[in-house]
Amino acid sequence: MNPKYEPHLTEILDKAHNLGAYLIFVTRVTMCLFIALKKNLDFSHAILITCKDIMFINMGSQMEQMLLRQIYFLPRVLTREWKKKDEIERIASKMLKSLLRDVYCINSFYKRRFEGLPITDIKTLDDLKILPLTTKDELREAFPSNLSCGYTIDTCVHESTSGSTGDVLNIYHDPAAYDYYESMKFREYRGYDYSLKDKIAYTRFDPTQKEVYEYFGLFRRYYIPVHHSAQEQLNLIVKYNPDVLSVYPSSLYEIAKLVEEYHIQIHPKFIISHSELLTEHTRNYIQSVFDCSIYNEYSSFEVHNIATECTHGGMHIHLDSNVVEIIKNGNPASPGEVGEIVVTNLSNRAMPFIRYRTGDFGALEEEGCTCGRGLPLLKVIEGRKDEYITLPSGKKVSPRVFDPLDRIFHEHVSRFQIVQKERGRFIIKVVKREQYTTETATLLLQEAKKCVPEPVDVEVVEVDDIKRTGRGKFRAVISEVTS
Repeated sequence: MNPKYEPHLTEILDKAHNLGAYLIFVTRVTMCLFIALKKNLDFSHAILITCKDIMFINMGSQMEQMLLRQIYFLPRVLTREWKKKDEIERIASKMLKSLLRDVYCINSFYKRRFEGLPITDIKTLDDLKILPLTTKDELREAFPSNLSCGYTIDTCVHESTSGSTGDVLNIYHDPAAYDYYESMKFREYRGYDYSLKDKIAYTRFDPTQKEVYEYFGLFRRYYIPVHHSAQEQLNLIVKYNPDVLSVYPSSLYEIAKLVEEYHIQIHPKFIISHSELLTEHTRNYIQSVFDCSIYNEYSSFEVHNIATECTHGGMHIHLDSNVVEIIKNGNPASPGEVGEIVVTNLSNRAMPFIRYRTGDFGALEEEGCTCGRGLPLLKVIEGRKDEYITLPSGKKVSPRVFDPLDRIFHEHVSRFQIVQKERGRFIIKVVKREQYTTETATLLLQEAKKCVPEPVDVEVVEVDDIKRTGRGKFRAVISEVTS
């Protein structure tokens, strides 16, 4: 055999083996499910019985285990969000106690952190406050050398995140936890009338691994590289003709301008905005261009789905996956009070995230949502710690004070970035559009000063381009003031 063809043949044989294993697995599931339904069980109960039955079948395929776990998780995940709030909290408290018990036994990093603390006294979510906060730097230093017993780098699902300074955090997910995240993702999409055969186009820095069920036309995902130009991204969207867009809002904003300019017909069922702050002006503009609703998603590579917006406008925290605390000056903030978002992930036992400081700021909503879900609500997400503005007086304000400038940027600028160089000095970088004039710069100066509640100097600088972060995110506001 010609050596140059050998890798291709190996790949084909691997795919054929996976396909054959999948067909065998589907047959097993169908048979067990049929038997369970014949016993007059309701569908959710039948699914659980089916999964338990299949566990007694010899299953050597990792792919089979993945599919089985996701099928097993789905019935509980889909029904849980409609339970009453106190019942969801009891479920989350039970998951938390199980997590802490396991982590204390199998993870050396957290065992050292929890030494001497009354772990067994943690009965409710409110008791989490007796545990220390965990930072990104601490986890970067501790892992992967402190992966929990029974896990290795090879057996975990690896992801990584980085900030603008390149401070990479390698993340190792328990495979079962990762399948749980996929079930949570399906719950999110199901709330928007998503069909399993709908196509999803998503923007990311790198593509996700293709799942086996995608080859059968289910939950199909198409990768749009975020580092490509707006025109290149638009070309791919037109090519794929997706039913759903899952995107960085800054990227879609630029694409929307092209769609509007060239009168291109793209009408997805709905749009998911993630990874960046979604301003009201950006939301309204994108919805008008694509003629569909856009929903906000708050997630991270570290813990995946944290909160998602429902069709009634409520930002629901996935409490059965991540416990969210709002911490201000080291203490729990009151409802409606802005503080740092701290997350405890309830699933990942390989590299646990317990009271993890996200660096994001937000507030909790005390009221429930009119949609009827019992999941708690995030009232607002304000931005990251290094996006907060420090005024000359020392007072800190949210980067969203600059939201009113959106209407000016929309008409005259293709991309912009506001950088605080000193407490009283700001630079507004702009990439001009044809409509940009000297009057635009004057107007920006005037309006920017109105946004800030204390006197500051503002300078407008024209640039050819504004780079994204290492992961392709765009930061509209950056503060270089350290204190």
